[in-house]
Amino acid sequence: MSENVKNTPHYAGNEFADMLRHDGGLLHAVGASSYQVTRANRSHPEWADGFGNTYNHGPMLTFWCGMFYLEYLSNPVSEHTGAGMSFLTRSKDGICWEKPVVSFPEITIPAGQYHCSDGTVIEVPEDKPGFMHQRMGFFHTKDDRLLVSGFYGHAPHHDICPWQSYGVGRVVREVFADGSMGEIYFIRYLDYSGWTEERLPFPYYKSAGDAGFIAACDELLADRLVTQQWREEHGWNDMQIGVDMPHVGRRKGIAANSPFESASSFCWYHIDENTVMGLWKQGKVGRSDDGGKSFFIAYEPSFATSGAKSWGQKTEDGRYAIAYANSLSSEHRYPLVAVTSDDGVTFDDMVCLCGEVPPRRYDGVYKDFGPQYIRGICEGHAEYPAGAFWLCHSMNKEDIFVTRVPVPVRKEVAEHIHDTFDNCNSYVTNWNVYSTKWASVSPYVMYGKQPCMRIADRDPCDYARAMRIFPKSKKVTVSLDIMSAGQYEQDLEIDVTDGRGIPACRAFFGNGF
Repeated sequence: MSENVKNTPHYAGNEFADMLRHDGGLLHAVGASSYQVTRANRSHPEWADGFGNTYNHGPMLTFWCGMFYLEYLSNPVSEHTGAGMSFLTRSKDGICWEKPVVSFPEITIPAGQYHCSDGTVIEVPEDKPGFMHQRMGFFHTKDDRLLVSGFYGHAPHHDICPWQSYGVGRVVREVFADGSMGEIYFIRYLDYSGWTEERLPFPYYKSAGDAGFIAACDELLADRLVTQQWREEHGWNDMQIGVDMPHVGRRKGIAANSPFESASSFCWYHIDENTVMGLWKQGKVGRSDDGGKSFFIAYEPSFATSGAKSWGQKTEDGRYAIAYANSLSSEHRYPLVAVTSDDGVTFDDMVCLCGEVPPRRYDGVYKDFGPQYIRGICEGHAEYPAGAFWLCHSMNKEDIFVTRVPVPVRKEVAEHIHDTFDNCNSYVTNWNVYSTKWASVSPYVMYGKQPCMRIADRDPCDYARAMRIFPKSKKVTVSLDIMSAGQYEQDLEIDVTDGRGIPACRAFFGNGF
């Protein structure tokens, strides 16, 4: 192994997920909790996005002016097909989210000829719907403006890639403190695919009347690490993307110019001013020692992950975390795990962050199972939520979730517990919660004075879950007070398990108890 490869991020642990179990049979990070942002609903669109789309994916997350903002792409049924758009939603606490609004609407691709980077010409015989595809969501300017972004692509069916030489370009608009948004502009269009300002469905940003907005776009274009996220969608012909990646470490048997060498879904974190670590899909890692001007890239087999995205960042406690779906099966992307590090290079202590895989309710092409396409809050923002790092991801490419991970990340507790729930705000402190729109877990005060944890479940396809980790013991005594609001068809199950989730004791509270 070369010195360059040794100095790129790698996993030094010996634990890997058991794919026969949705949580991988791993220890869970204490307090890691997942909350459903949107629940797809074709029968009642008014309860979801207002459109009834059932392919929802590619979420992006940020935190600004005391609010979480989340953008995600959405198609009617399947990936890369249909009238696609992007939605924006926001939340004060990361748990209760506003109804999504359209950030980038459906567009129509007019019939005509479109040029590919390899010199071929594609004939689009009739007008086609375009759709959104986003590898980057938000950008904070130095003067505290917030831009939201997306990429318009087009394809007659799911087998044709909607970006690079077969896309339209990247759009942006400003987000204001009240959640409203400014006009849509193209910040970068694919002129090498035949697009001109006159053909674009929205104006070019240089024509905006707000000089501050133009300056914000110029600042975004000048940020080489942010624009490196565009590489896959824009292709290698786009000279605006200014990161040099001349050195690629190849696995044995991987040829030059193979799909393996494509740089997809870039994210990064700084070790110091000059040292930047990069992560891509499919176990690719990289290191820059010149502040992000160039990267050495290598394949890292210790990160067992498939085509789903990985996310790395520095955490509030000064350590580092990488989150990804620990699976080599691209169709089965679970569980969502994190590994941690003191130096940002050598990672260990794998823990499960989200081990739930609910049934997929709606069919669709390329709708893989599990929590996937993980993103967090990028570097360079003025403020971050305290006490935890936050991730967003889709579930089954159908619903959108966020996961809150308290720091420091730990998988054990030292003392036995006595929870009275009087120290809870929006979330239940120290509990691992899985909470959906129709099956929620939340702190609650009964009769205006008695704090408790409330579990409510009316979801026919999913459930609510609350888990409390206690010290490893040969013998424990467990007592709890439960109040039921009525009699239900489905049981409330209470398990006392070992560290891998195998029950030692189980109690049922159900119909007639």
